[in-house]
Order: sequence, then C-alpha cells, then structure tokens
Amino acid sequence: MTEVKAEGVRRSILEELNKLIGYTMENQVLLDEDVLAVLVRLTKTLGREILVMTNDKSKIEYVGIGDASKVPLDHSRVQENRKGLNRIRVIHTHPGGNPHLSEEDFSASDHLSVECMVAVGVGEDKPVLFGIGAPVVKDGQVVYGMGICESLGQLNRFPLENYVLAANRALRRDPGAGFDLEGERERALLIGVEVNGSRGGIDLEESMEELARLVETAEGDVAEVVTQHRPQVDPVFYVGRGKLLEILKIIQNKDINLIVANDELSANQIGNIEGITGVKTIDRTTIILDIFARQAKTREGKLQVELAQQKYRLSHLKGLGIVLSRTGGGIGTRGPGEKKLETDRRHIRRQIDELERKNAKINQTNELNAKGRKKNNIRTVSLIGYTNSGKSTLFNVLTESDAVIKDGLFITLDSTIRKVRPEAGDYLVSDTVGFIEKLPHELIKAFKTTLKEVETADLLLHVVDASNPNYKSQIEVVNQVLRDIGSGHKKVLMVYNKMDRLPPEERERFENRAARAGDAICISAREKWHIGALTEIIDGDLRGMSLEKTYCIPYEDSRAMAVLHEKSTVLDTRYDEGGTRVRVSINADFPAHQYEKYEVEAE
Repeated sequence: MTEVKAEGVRRSILEELNKLIGYTMENQVLLDEDVLAVLVRLTKTLGREILVMTNDKSKIEYVGIGDASKVPLDHSRVQENRKGLNRIRVIHTHPGGNPHLSEEDFSASDHLSVECMVAVGVGEDKPVLFGIGAPVVKDGQVVYGMGICESLGQLNRFPLENYVLAANRALRRDPGAGFDLEGERERALLIGVEVNGSRGGIDLEESMEELARLVETAEGDVAEVVTQHRPQVDPVFYVGRGKLLEILKIIQNKDINLIVANDELSANQIGNIEGITGVKTIDRTTIILDIFARQAKTREGKLQVELAQQKYRLSHLKGLGIVLSRTGGGIGTRGPGEKKLETDRRHIRRQIDELERKNAKINQTNELNAKGRKKNNIRTVSLIGYTNSGKSTLFNVLTESDAVIKDGLFITLDSTIRKVRPEAGDYLVSDTVGFIEKLPHELIKAFKTTLKEVETADLLLHVVDASNPNYKSQIEVVNQVLRDIGSGHKKVLMVYNKMDRLPPEERERFENRAARAGDAICISAREKWHIGALTEIIDGDLRGMSLEKTYCIPYEDSRAMAVLHEKSTVLDTRYDEGGTRVRVSINADFPAHQYEKYEVEAE
C-alpha cells in the first residue's frame, strides 16, 4: 500500500486520506457520499486537487494530492499491453468549481486507458458538479467523450458499463463479436426464467445444466449462470430490468462475451438485451442450430440445418443486432446458413423456398424407399430417445456397425439405417437425432425428412438413460415430440439403458417396473447386458405385426390362392375379369416375395 505524501499538508489530513486506501464503496457505485464529503471538504481546506483511483469494483487503491491545477497518478497499476481497458477509475477534484475535464485529463485517460475519468467541481459558493470522461468508439477507434452530471445520483446512474464493454470490443479488434478473438472460446453467461407455478417437466436447475452442456458441446465455456423466478417472462428483457443491471456487473467482472437465454427470445428481446449489455445475445434455439450445423455430415442433414437457420433468421431479422453484423465466427453463426447474414427478407425467403424444394425431392426419395421396404415386407425399427441416452451405442451393438459414439448432445444428427445382425432377426434399424426439451418447432418441421424414419417404422425403441435422475421428464419430452410429428400412435418398446451405472437396489426397481409394464426391458448397451433378450422381444413384436396387401390372383393359379388362404387372413374377396381380387392381412411369416407379381393397388 502506497501512502499519500505531500509537502506542507498537515499530518491529520494525510492520515484521513490514507484511511481511504482499501475502502470499498457499496454497490460498486462510482462515488459514494462519504468519499465525496472527504474530497470536497479537504479540497476546500487545501485549495489543491485531490485524486483517488479505484478498481472496477469501486475499491480505492491510490490517493494523491496535487496543486491547484494537476495531481500525480500512480502508473504502477497500468498494464500497457492488455487487450482492453485498464480496470481503473480516476476521480479527482477541480478547485474553483469547474467540472469540465481538461486537456491533461483527456490525455491521461487516453494514455492510461482508464474506464473513466471523473472531475468533481468544488467551489466555495457553487453547487458540486461532476464531469465524466468515458470511452467512446468512433470509426473503430476508442476516444474519450465528456458528459456533465448535476448530482451524485446522476453520476452513479451513468451507464458506464455499456461504454466499457463497447470500448473493450473495439480494443480487441473485433467490434461486434463480444470478446471472442479468433481461436479463443467464448465465455458465456446463461440466463433462465422459471414462471411461478406454471412450469412442468424438467425443472429449472436441470434445464440450466442441460443448457450448459449445449454451450460446452458448441465449444463455449460457461462462466456464470443466472436464474430468476417471475410471475411471467419479461416481454422486454426476458429477465427483469433490475436483474439485467446485476448481470451487467457480472459481465464486466468476468469478461463475459456471450449471453445465452434458456428459452427462445423474440427479436425485440434480443435487441433490448444487447442494447443494455453490449454483449452478443442468443437463445437456446440458436445453440441447438449451431450444434446441428457442426454435426450435419450428409447433404440431407446440411440442407435441413440451413432451412431451419434461415427460418429462424427470418423471424428474428429485426433483433439480430450484434449477431447479424458479425463478420467473424462464434457460437450461433456456423453452418451452411451463415453465408448471407446481411441479406434482406426477400432473399431469405427465396433461399427458404429453394431449400424446401430440395428437401421435398429428398422426401420423395425417402418415401419411395419406405414404400419399397413395405412392399417387400421388410420391417424397420427406429431408435428414439432423449439426446445422449445411448441410442448410437445400442445401434452399433444391434447392427455390428461403428456409428460415431461420443459423450455429448446431438452427436447423431443424420439418420442412419443398417441391417440388424443376422442372428438377431431380419429387419432394419435406424438411428435418429436425439430429442431435447424445447426442441424448436421450426427445427422439428425442417427435420421432418430425417424424422420420416420414425414415422414409417414398424416399431420404436424408446431408449432412456435410466441413470439420469430426471429420466421421467425426459420420457415426457420425447413423447411430446412424437405427438408433434404425428407418431404418437406408434408401437413403442421402452428400453431402460445404462443399467451398469445404477446400484443393485435401483437396478432391481427398474427391472420390476419393466416386468410390470410388459412393454419394457432393462439393458446396458455399453456392457451388452440383456441385448439377447432385447432382440428376442423385437423379433417377437415384429412377427406379431400384420400388414394389409391386395392381390389379384389369376383364376388358373389355384395353388397361389390356396397358399394365400393358408398363410394369411382374407379380409375381402372380389371377382374381376382378370382374376380373384383379394385383400389380406399378412405377418412376417408370409412369403411376400412370391406374391409381388400379383400385388395391385388397394382401392
């Protein structure tokens, strides 16, 4: 600690000033009433400038006494080569009552790169006025501008954080990118709101943990999590204005360069949050789209990501301030949809129309493939479940393939179909994208093509991470998505996975629950535990399923008609000119390939 020294100043005054060193002003105000009273009184007593230097948390670290026109600064706290402003605030008095900053004040502010320079005008018969010099970005450069405050309250209400954040972005040579320099991970602050008494399913704490995993999967770092309970979501700022001002302090103290909301934000909410904080703001939907953009490998998957991105951008075009103006990268700007961020609505709509046409062609091809499988009586099983529930691991075990397995969210994006191991049966298995809470509606619509495998499957295996304490809520999320895509009526086999992670007593409870349900089984895909029992259940379910076919059997082919009556259930018979038209119900044992030549369209 450096004590203040000055010639010709009484020891009692020096001791009073030295006592200020280490003092922290409450609520991180620029200047409180107690310190102001000391500065004003001693300035009048001495007729000399008095200066205090604080850090960005309003702790006084240095005190100095000058003459009537200038005061020395402590340069030891200045970092010459840091990437941003020095976290220093300088407050000094002007004897004579002039609150305007002098040329020396502006020069010192620029040289030291301080967060602000405050001049307190102290005159004998004049009111105390305050001049504040704050960093302003002009043409990409940081300069210092000045404003006059007529009261201490007005000074402390000055939105200094906004100016500091904007200046730091400019000094870090990426004016619209937060602080995310190339090659650096973004530091995210997560915000979430729980509406009192109306939230169902996954609780807020679990939902925020999931959002943190989403950010980490998108290669960001979570620096802070802020939640709020409210009667309703704030339509202007998502969280309340008071909470947002608290967030401002956190942003500055922890070098936050990204805000991520746990719910989908409106265009106005994004613009308003960015306007107050100066930090790039995105929502849960944008994070999910970003991860999808990373994981999409096939042409089909990339098309669907781009379609979802463009639809989201069209609906949020007004609010994408910092995000839209970015020329760099970062979370929320990846993938094939980032090529035209500055485009207008008409161009985005043209892109959407073109993407939907391409998707429709892919959809037609998939439908033909599905019809072909149905025609040839080829059964299909789709793996569904919450993201990271172990679907891909089970897929690899069932098909003896090597789909990518990784601990993370949305690792599987592109639908994959493989034939099951020969000894397990004669059917196809498809691995699909994992579901998640608040899966965006537009994303569900855009990924209808991929989810078509779910719609056309004969059996759905709902894979559940039984080791997740929130597994019941995750089951409901998956069921809701199934209803949203029109597959809520499908036959579902519950597969409680990751039994190896549970203690014996908990595993026993799951096994008892599965036994009572009848349409459930407990397994460990990683340890290949109970996989044989699972394949037996799948094979039995598929064999018990029936399909309706319509055949026209020539009158002279009596043997074909006899086998048809023997191997199927005849639902309707009609005699036409070309032969006997028969509508039948068949199961997996029926020799469908022998009757392909007789099949006709149902009327």
